[in-house]
Amino acid sequence: MDASSLRISKFDGTNFHAWKFKMQMVLEERDLWEVVSGEIKAEQCETQLDQATYKRKSRKAMAVICLAMEDSQLPLVRSASGACDAWSRLEDHFEKKSLANKLFLRRRFFTTMMEEGDDVLEHINKLKTLAEQLEAVGAPVCEDDLVITLLGSLSDSYQFLITALESRSDTLSWELVTSRLLHEEMKRKEQGSKGDEASQGQAFITRDNQRKGRPVKKSWPCHNCGKIGHWMAECPSRIQENTERHRPQRAQDSGDRYRSQRANVAQEEDSGDYLFSIGETTSAKSSDIWLVDSGATQHMTCSKKFMRNYKGFDAVDVHLADDGIVQAIGSGDIVMSMKTPQGMKKGVLTNVWHIPKLSRNLFSVGRFTKDVGPVTFTKDGCYGEAKGTKWKIGAREGKGLFKLQMTPVAPEQANAAKSSGCQGGTKSYLWHLRLGHIGHDGLNCIVTKNIGIGIDISSVKKWDVCEGCA
Repeated sequence: MDASSLRISKFDGTNFHAWKFKMQMVLEERDLWEVVSGEIKAEQCETQLDQATYKRKSRKAMAVICLAMEDSQLPLVRSASGACDAWSRLEDHFEKKSLANKLFLRRRFFTTMMEEGDDVLEHINKLKTLAEQLEAVGAPVCEDDLVITLLGSLSDSYQFLITALESRSDTLSWELVTSRLLHEEMKRKEQGSKGDEASQGQAFITRDNQRKGRPVKKSWPCHNCGKIGHWMAECPSRIQENTERHRPQRAQDSGDRYRSQRANVAQEEDSGDYLFSIGETTSAKSSDIWLVDSGATQHMTCSKKFMRNYKGFDAVDVHLADDGIVQAIGSGDIVMSMKTPQGMKKGVLTNVWHIPKLSRNLFSVGRFTKDVGPVTFTKDGCYGEAKGTKWKIGAREGKGLFKLQMTPVAPEQANAAKSSGCQGGTKSYLWHLRLGHIGHDGLNCIVTKNIGIGIDISSVKKWDVCEGCA
């Protein structure tokens, strides 16, 4: 018998917990574990045949254990009387049940933190291993502590998932939490983010518009000139505009011209040609302008005056298309008023990043598509679609830019209403927002069971909710 037949790494004094489990599996496979664990003892063997069988298994198990250890660890078991004695010595040495060892493992368990970009499964396994080690030394961790420690150790990019889990009315089990975390990581990997939306904050994506196998555009109009037969990046009018725009101006030197310009985002076809244009600063107030952006991974605003549920966080770098870097310092929700075929409606942009140094507010097409529905671009503007309803959300501003046709609603207008002049539908919408975007069933439950103490909603005939929850 040699160590290679065991198919496990030799024990070198580290990670005893994993090596112990592997060795148990090997000994179980060879029908030797009952001798090593002490389930069968020598004094229990009454006949000579049983005693001979026990001694043979003990010697064989001793050989398996010793051959799976590095030379530096052999002195720990060299003088053992048998396999059971050798196993006990290893457990006593590497799994000491002293107060100091329990304190050391508990400190490691409660201070283990997940860094941005770390693999979720590896982090889960690390905490689970520490919990098993604590159980082995006589200081077990209950499931509630295990779940709480796991949620508290996650990186900042998982804070919104943690909030969603905390709002559940049922008990959070280890299996439920770990499955949700692994599912979330899988979605991020499928979207190409790999958890970097919070850690890296890459707002704009530029892609190669000369990829092989790019289809010929035959039936869709160019988003710049409206003609059929070419992509926006290949539009002759756009190329001419860019050429004229980058010509030197004699009336203004390059330094002054650079200082007076701002980076804006231009939309192009879904083939991946997202560019930024440099245009003169307009007289419009930047905090009131929202641009539709196909490259932004999050909705972003330079002002928090329209935000609700604002939460600050540690500064996160956001990389712009012009290689500039700004920092996001918080996030919140913004209620938007928009014109739809059914009239004026309200919707909520959730998790809008607050970036004070951003020159324009950005409406993320990718985030809207993920949370609400698809966005399509035409010659005159862009359109959003949700639950069979299609409405215009952006108008062309020239040079490939689209200005958002939604108006932010001030928090006091979105969250409060005067009870004296409140109609049934408005009142239900108000309580829908006040109660954390509660659904129809929850609102009806409050009315039918009369559990809404101090709030007048019993007279509401029809329940209205925001566009995002409808």
